[in-house]
Amino acid sequence: MSQAPNLLNLLSPYNIVVFMLIFTRISGLFQSAPFFSTIQAPIMTKIWFAGIIAFILYPIIYTQKNFILPKDTPEFIILIAMEFLIGYLIGFVANLMIEGVRMSGSILSIQMGLSMSEALDPATGVNSTEISRLYVYLATLIFLASGAYQFLFAAFLNSFQGIPMGIFPLFDTNIINSLMQIFSQCFKIAFGVAFPIFSVLLISDVLLGMMSKMMPQMNIYMVAIPVKIYIGLFLMLAFLSATNIYLQGVIKNYMHAIAAMFT
Repeated sequence: MSQAPNLLNLLSPYNIVVFMLIFTRISGLFQSAPFFSTIQAPIMTKIWFAGIIAFILYPIIYTQKNFILPKDTPEFIILIAMEFLIGYLIGFVANLMIEGVRMSGSILSIQMGLSMSEALDPATGVNSTEISRLYVYLATLIFLASGAYQFLFAAFLNSFQGIPMGIFPLFDTNIINSLMQIFSQCFKIAFGVAFPIFSVLLISDVLLGMMSKMMPQMNIYMVAIPVKIYIGLFLMLAFLSATNIYLQGVIKNYMHAIAAMFT
């Protein structure tokens, strides 16, 4: 009977509020993070998974005691919205890596003449080309296989140190500088993946233009479109191994920068 008060304290309003704030922040993370936001799983499965992660991290965050809990219902509602936005921001920054890979696929699609073949991507709800989806699937598999998601959870846990619960998130200069560097990596990833293939396709455009000048009677457009598609697909297969190695290094460095953003 002596343990009854301790068991009842686990369900005290104080502990429930702390758990709800942690659960809300990780729910925002899952709404925008790579893989977690695009996986075709039932919503209840995602909710239960977020609850399990919050339950695991609850003792660690609870012992920090650097947060301020709300005093009334309106303040609790404001904190719930704030925690969701903080988690969503962390996932959004991580997802820029995937968007950079998607951008590289769009660049290649335009250069190969496949930009008109856009279709709705059910995972994201936006129109994208087949080349973009192919690179996004490749980056997602590398994200899971390389264990980069561990850095994502590390960034989530470190966020409770940089932005404690119940405290208005006044970002310091270190966090802002880290965000600017991470944003710039998005374009670096896009051009790093697309540049080798893009440069060869650009040279093929120059050669085809020279052929049109030497043979004006030739319908160069009917020849150029399939030739560029075949060259682009061949180069994608030829550079697939190099692209895999490049993305492994880039994704690990990118996620490591996110994890170190709040330290």
